[in-house]
Formats: sequence, C-alpha cells, structure tokens
Amino acid sequence: MQPIIDFPHSMWISQNTIRFAFKEEISHSNFYAVQTFNRFLKQQLRHNLVESVASYHTVTAYIKQKIDVERLGMQWLEMQASTTIDKGTNRLLKIPVCYDEEFALDRKRVMDYTGLSFEDIKTLHVSKSYYVYLIGFLPGFPYLGELDPKLFVPRLQKPRASVSASSVGIGGGQTGIYPVDSPGGWNIIGKTPFDLFDVHGKEPFLFELGDEVQFYEITKQQFWEMKSKGV
Repeated sequence: MQPIIDFPHSMWISQNTIRFAFKEEISHSNFYAVQTFNRFLKQQLRHNLVESVASYHTVTAYIKQKIDVERLGMQWLEMQASTTIDKGTNRLLKIPVCYDEEFALDRKRVMDYTGLSFEDIKTLHVSKSYYVYLIGFLPGFPYLGELDPKLFVPRLQKPRASVSASSVGIGGGQTGIYPVDSPGGWNIIGKTPFDLFDVHGKEPFLFELGDEVQFYEITKQQFWEMKSKGV
C-alpha cells in the first residue's frame, strides 16, 4: 500500500484558478504525487473543472466556480484511504538509440566531465527506465527522469544553433529527445530512428505525460534500416 500523500499547499491565482504545490523537487515520488493528485482533481471536480495542468511539482486547476479547499483536502485523504482512487496506468515505450560518434556530438565532453568511458555511459543510460515527467520546451519534447547521478552533466554554456530532430541528450538529472530540429543546449549522446512528431498523424506526439521509456542500443546499420522503413 502506498503511503498517504499529504494535501498540497494551495494558492489562488485568480477567482477561477487555483494552484496546488507539492515539494519543489524532481523525483519519482513527487511525479507520482502530482499525477495521482491530477487524476483525483479530474474525478472530484469533473463538473466544475475546465482544465488542469500538471508540472514537476504543481497542478494548476482552471475551474468554473470557486471550490471549498478544506473540503477538498478531506476528500483527498478519504479517497487515498479507500479503494476507489484511480492509480492510472503507464505505457512502456522501448526506444532504440544509436550511440555512434556520428550522432554523439558531445561524447568527449560527457566522458571528460563524468570520468567514464563511453561504453560505461551507454550502459548506464540504457540500464534503467525513465518516466516522462514533463512535455515542453518544444512540442512533444519529453523530459525524462531520472538519470543515474554518475551521468549528471550540466547543459552546454553556449547552446547549439541547431540540433537535429531525434537527437538524444542528457542535461542535469534528466535525459530527453529533440522532436524537431531546433537550437538546444543538451549534451547529445545518440540518436533514435523514431520520429517524435508527425503533424499529420492521428496522435502527433510519440510521448505522453507519464509514459515509461526504456532505451536500448542499436548499431548504425540498424539505425539506417529502421529509418528507411519509417518505423
């Protein structure tokens, strides 16, 4: 049984907007709390809620009529103690990555900063799964956490003018994938043959908030084979 999650701090932004804030940190426990609370709000305020927006540690609710926050807090605790809470489900997406030096633009920088061989860097990067904590910066850009602390490398002091779509980067405690060509300051360590953004697709973005992502290594030949098939 999951431990009871305290009711978050609340603050009215306007007459019809209220923000709920959990601990200000990037962690899986915080991610779980935010996602659970967001689902709770959608259930509890379904007739009064216009939209709710979740971030790393906050959920902002846009509502039609003002709510009784104290009562909502009681309902939050009651729901966690009951069996009716929606725990949600996460999709598991397996993403191939080619770490060839043609794509790993910051291979040397990451090796120098971490003191690790590139083989060790690749092994650590694929050794665990990540969760989509946030989507932003660019349409469909997934912020994936959390990296092994041995791979913590600050972003480039001077961002590149252009990073090609599908490049895989690391920065701080997170990893991410560029959905489109764009400027960017993440440390690029590989590339996936997958397209993350298709403006004509039924679902334009590959990732959704809360998805679980597992990387696996492919060769350069496999990369181009998969790319040519449009997978």
